Amino acid sequence: MGIEILSNRSLTFCIPKNDEHSDITLPKFEEYLNFLNEPELSDCLINKLGMLTESDFNGSFVQSTENKFRIIIGGEFNPIIYRGQNNDYPFMPSSKRYELFDGNERVRHSIEWAKKKEFTKLLSATPYIKRAKEFKVLDFSYEIDMEAIAKHYNLVSDYLDITRDLMTALFFSYTYYDKKQEKLLPLPAFEYNTPYIYVGNLKELYFKVPVSIKHIGFQPMPKAKSQQMMSINVSENFDYIKNLFKKIELPKNPAIAKYVYNKFEGGRLLMPEDYASKLALQVKHSKSLLVDLVEQYCEETKTDKVWLLSEYENLGYELVYNLCDISQDGIDIINREIDEDIIPFLNDGFIFRGIKS
Repeated sequence: MGIEILSNRSLTFCIPKNDEHSDITLPKFEEYLNFLNEPELSDCLINKLGMLTESDFNGSFVQSTENKFRIIIGGEFNPIIYRGQNNDYPFMPSSKRYELFDGNERVRHSIEWAKKKEFTKLLSATPYIKRAKEFKVLDFSYEIDMEAIAKHYNLVSDYLDITRDLMTALFFSYTYYDKKQEKLLPLPAFEYNTPYIYVGNLKELYFKVPVSIKHIGFQPMPKAKSQQMMSINVSENFDYIKNLFKKIELPKNPAIAKYVYNKFEGGRLLMPEDYASKLALQVKHSKSLLVDLVEQYCEETKTDKVWLLSEYENLGYELVYNLCDISQDGIDIINREIDEDIIPFLNDGFIFRGIKS
């Protein structure tokens, strides 16, 4: 059932609950999964229930909790999910890549943990999150996952990204992150890298490891919405989750790497430079840490605060009590991104399947 999306673009995004569909609600995630085809019919526009979809719509609205909805980007009936890696690494989240018995690693972990928390607190005070909380579909409010947002902006996280778009996965198979330039570049040679694509089935992943599915698809900022991404929680069971994907080794071909890189204009089409990216870099590069976050870290991890503060001082970090202010120009930029990018994106090609309430 397709229902017209109504929008006041200057304010928010809304599909109102009205007399026309007063008895309609959104499908729960498990109900949505029953709409999906089997992998061999992944691109079919008709599913086993006889539902017909469109070939060029952006995604679906799905009930996540009693009062919340999420947005699944990508083909409505396609169950296939992908992950691209430039080596056969474990499916290990960045939050688990520390040897915490080592003092230097403990300090690094504490800093990156605090930076993630600072970024999400800062973002929560912006129109990205404030306006997203006003998004409505019927009587459901949009569910925001700050951990997934942190992952999209390269801060430490329990999550890994998967995508419903094969070319997006191939981009990450054939690129590497250059720390000096702070950007992704095409693999120039394959002496130390072997590109892989991992292919999974969303239904299988959910029914075998339901706690792994934490965020689905859309986030309310330009960079995070561009990759048809989903986030899965791999803080536990990451080896088991990886084994649910079929691993395919890709050709070690610099021409393919360059082609995929150029297709996305060096990643610009996948990762546009939105204002949230600027905030993420600002937080990561700052030599300051919020006092309340340091105290929270020490309490949660039973870390010696006196020792940790001494280590911070040696590294040149300053402790501060308040978040940095976002300028009015920054607020205006964010509002323009929402008005000119996010709302039109939601207003174009999204449908939902009505379920009798």
